[in-house]
Amino acid sequence: MMCFDEWSNCVLANCGHYYSRPVRTGRGGIGDFRLRNRHGVDIAEMNCQIDRIERLRAGIRRDDSEYLFLLLQKTGEMGVIHNGREEVLRPGDGLLMDSTRTAELRFEGRDASFSSVHLPRELCLEGRADAPAIGRRVSPGHPLHSSLMTLLAENGADETPADYLFDFIGLMFRAERSPTSAAGFRDRHGRFRFICETVERHLPDPDFSVEQLAVMVRMSRRQLQRDFCDNGTTFTRFLFERRLKLVASHLRRAAQLDQQPSISDLAYRAGFNDLSHFNRGFRQRYDMSPGGYHADHARRRANH
Repeated sequence: MMCFDEWSNCVLANCGHYYSRPVRTGRGGIGDFRLRNRHGVDIAEMNCQIDRIERLRAGIRRDDSEYLFLLLQKTGEMGVIHNGREEVLRPGDGLLMDSTRTAELRFEGRDASFSSVHLPRELCLEGRADAPAIGRRVSPGHPLHSSLMTLLAENGADETPADYLFDFIGLMFRAERSPTSAAGFRDRHGRFRFICETVERHLPDPDFSVEQLAVMVRMSRRQLQRDFCDNGTTFTRFLFERRLKLVASHLRRAAQLDQQPSISDLAYRAGFNDLSHFNRGFRQRYDMSPGGYHADHARRRANH
């Protein structure tokens, strides 16, 4: 059994800046944390007796990598406040949590255990017609639930094809109804988030333009440009940076799977059509070449 500080540090080191709150002071054991890998993604197996875990805006700003965390409750209960919803997860329930949004996981000192599947956010959104439903509970009665458990089982069958897990999660957590107009959001923050997620789902299209985005979100080009400017960026810069992050996510996952990917194929897949421009931008963003970035993460995996 880990003490609170040890358990909390494991969460910070492996999940990002999620801040745990103890239910009591002292050095007694409060739980265990174990990391495993399946289909090239990390899965944290946790049990704990704490008060809560919080995802604050300060933590979001500190994390470079972005994830959709698939939470799967094993024992006990966990209250989740996320994406404008409040849910209670009981054994067998699942929920997708977006690391780019604030969250609160409540345990209130009760024993609980759960799995957290770390799904690279860029890979989950890549090429999707709709964003998955974030913060909505899925019960064990869902028709795909048993298949999901088999897919993530520790001693399951051979590894699945690279994209199957992300396609499966997208199908299981498909949004019931997606907004089609940014005007439907009552605040500018929500509107800009919807705009950004629309861009992120169309990164593979090399011809994606601000004019296409304007049609999709039903806004004028001028208003879109104003929204990007108000958030310290431009459409072109945001599109370029998100494409770089998508390639970086593919490279990290390839390193997890001990694969040697074609970097040019990944760049074209992310929507780049100028490899020189891509390579310069990647070096500026990550202080190393794409090949060096893959090798660095492969070394980390070997030393883990």
